[in-house]
Amino acid sequence: MRAIYAFIAVQLRIGAALSNAAEARFKAWARPRTDAVHTVTHVPDSDEARLRRYATAAFADDLVTTNAANLACRAARLLCNGEKSSGARIVKTGDVLTLARPPERRTLLPDDEEKRDAWISKRERLLAALRDETRHAPPLQVLYEDDAMAVVLKPAGVHAMSWRNTLKRRQLCLDDVLPLVLEPSRAADALPAPLPRHRLDARVAGPVACAKTRSAHVALGRAFEQNEVDKEYGALVVGAVASGTVDAPIDGLASTTVVTARGQTPCAVDGVLTDVALKPVTGRRHQLRRHCGETLGAPILGDDLYGGPRKGIGLFLYCRRLALAHPLAPGRLVSCEIDEPRRFGRHRVKAQKGWDWARDHGE
Repeated sequence: MRAIYAFIAVQLRIGAALSNAAEARFKAWARPRTDAVHTVTHVPDSDEARLRRYATAAFADDLVTTNAANLACRAARLLCNGEKSSGARIVKTGDVLTLARPPERRTLLPDDEEKRDAWISKRERLLAALRDETRHAPPLQVLYEDDAMAVVLKPAGVHAMSWRNTLKRRQLCLDDVLPLVLEPSRAADALPAPLPRHRLDARVAGPVACAKTRSAHVALGRAFEQNEVDKEYGALVVGAVASGTVDAPIDGLASTTVVTARGQTPCAVDGVLTDVALKPVTGRRHQLRRHCGETLGAPILGDDLYGGPRKGIGLFLYCRRLALAHPLAPGRLVSCEIDEPRRFGRHRVKAQKGWDWARDHGE
């Protein structure tokens, strides 16, 4: 009995040490944030004088797009002369703009010790699950990191970043555990938490570029907005597909995907499965899934939203490669590539065996 109690005591001490280390990591990332103030000294002509556009120049490190400025206005984070204003307001010489910088929720530890321990423990459990190769293949890992940015392999099954629905459901995402994975930046404009700069569907594994400084945050955002990032996906689609280019509008917007067929596998259930490499030239929501399912008539295997014939087997789509110019080091290319998830190969073997059996038994 004493041995059991001693073992439990050791485990508790180990758990406490791990939690203390995690708490120290969150505190290392967190840093006080002060409100930014700007006085209008020169009013530009035309639409540039509207608050939503003027603010993106005045607070370039915080408001990367006019949409971000509009959201800040609606939330009363961006004030003009101390008052809540519309993003369409015309600024005038002498106006004082104030941008509130609330504490970063991803590294803001609760004051109550019990709540703080639970807050940290929840993130540690998610991190352990994402690193578990028996549950996630490929698992979470850092593919590239320096003092300004990082590229992290996001496993399938988790959102890259928090959004309205995940916050409402109190569901943790990749961005919630990044402070435990990445080293705090030593730069003067270091962010209070590392931030993913683009989305990747929850069911899709692949590299995710993250900013660690304000300047990298802005530069990465612009690179993605201007389609300066090279991405290649791998997928198993249901049906025979030839290599080519798909030009089909999505929601009224021009959309282009380059398709390269890499091989086919016969399947007794689905007829034929084609391995394809997909390169999105534009970046519309669900572009690859819609181009495959709606335009080519060859939905991605397991896609229950755009015509996939089978549900509950997972989406057979992953991001194979991400390449971009380093946001702060001209001439340096950051390129990260991952191996195909093992379940793709297992499914091809299973499909081939099923086809062979059906052929040999005359079915």
